[in-house]
Amino acid sequence: MTAFKEKLDQELGEAPRFTESLQEDILRQVQHEKKAKRWSYPLIIVGTIIMFLLIIEIGPLGQIEQTQHASIVQLAQQQSIKKYTMIYNSDEEIFKAGRPGWVIGQQIMEQSSEKELLQQLLQQATMTHMNEDIRFRLQRDVWVEFEKGQIIKLKMFIGEEYIIIVDYNNKSSYKVENKDLAKAYIDLALNDDAKFGMSGLLVMLVFIIAIQMLVDKLMRKKFNIPKEYVNSGHRRAVWAIKMLNIIMLLVIVIKGWILFTVIIGGYLAVILFSSIFIDYYYGREEKRHYLSISSAIVGLLLLILFFFYIS
Repeated sequence: MTAFKEKLDQELGEAPRFTESLQEDILRQVQHEKKAKRWSYPLIIVGTIIMFLLIIEIGPLGQIEQTQHASIVQLAQQQSIKKYTMIYNSDEEIFKAGRPGWVIGQQIMEQSSEKELLQQLLQQATMTHMNEDIRFRLQRDVWVEFEKGQIIKLKMFIGEEYIIIVDYNNKSSYKVENKDLAKAYIDLALNDDAKFGMSGLLVMLVFIIAIQMLVDKLMRKKFNIPKEYVNSGHRRAVWAIKMLNIIMLLVIVIKGWILFTVIIGGYLAVILFSSIFIDYYYGREEKRHYLSISSAIVGLLLLILFFFYIS
C-alpha cells in the first residue's frame, strides 16, 4: 500500500486535491441537497391538499347560484323551463342534482313533454307546510333552469294522490293535489334513463385500473424501470401520498361527493399530478416519471370518454 501511495504521489503530486474554498462549497451543496430532500415530500403533501381544496371550491360544491327569486309558481307562469335534471335522494339535508354532466346517475330531462309536465306541476302548486309524518312513495332532487337563466333547486316528495315540493334554497313548501299529475310524475321518475349508475361507475373504475396496470407493465419493460424505491425519502413520499389519497376518498364517499363528476375528475387529477411530481423529483435518472406521465395521459383520455358518455 505504501509503494502504491508513493507511486500515486509521484504521478499526481502531494499537493491537496481540493482547495479549502472548494471543499466548503461542496459541503454546502451536499447539506443543501439533504435539506431539500428532507422537506420535499411534506411540500408535496401540502400542495396536494391545496389543489384538492381548490378543486372543491371551483366545482359544483363551490358554485354560488342565484337564490333570490320569486316563488316557483310565479317563475313557472312567467318563464318556460330550459332544462332540468332529477336524481333520487333520501337525505333532506343534502342536494344532489345539478347541471347536466355534473352529477353521475341523474336523469337529464330533454324532451318537451317532460318539461311541460314539470311546468304544469309548478304552475298548480300552492303554499303549504311540510308534514314530517307523511310517507311518500318517491323522493327526488330536481335542478331546474328557466329560459332567462334563473336556477331553482327543488326537493320533491311524490305520493299517489299529491306531490309536496320544497324550494331547497328558500325553504318554502308547496303542494300539488292532482292525481293525474302525481301518477304521471311517478311514471317519469321510475323511468330511470340515467346513462351511468353506481354499478357503471364501479365497472368504469375497474376498467381504468386494469388499463393503468397494463400501461405500467409495458413502460417498465420498455425503459427497464425497476419497481424498487429510489431511497427512503422516495418511499416515505409515496406512502404519505397514498394515505392522503385514501383519506380524501373516504371524505368524498362519506360526504356523498362521489356523484359529482368535477370532484371525481379533480381527485384523479390530484393523484396523477402528485405521482408525476414525486417520480420526477426522485427518479428522473431512471425515467420513473415516464410511468406517471403515461398513466396520466391514459387516465385523461378515459376520463374524457367517460364524461362524454354520461353528458
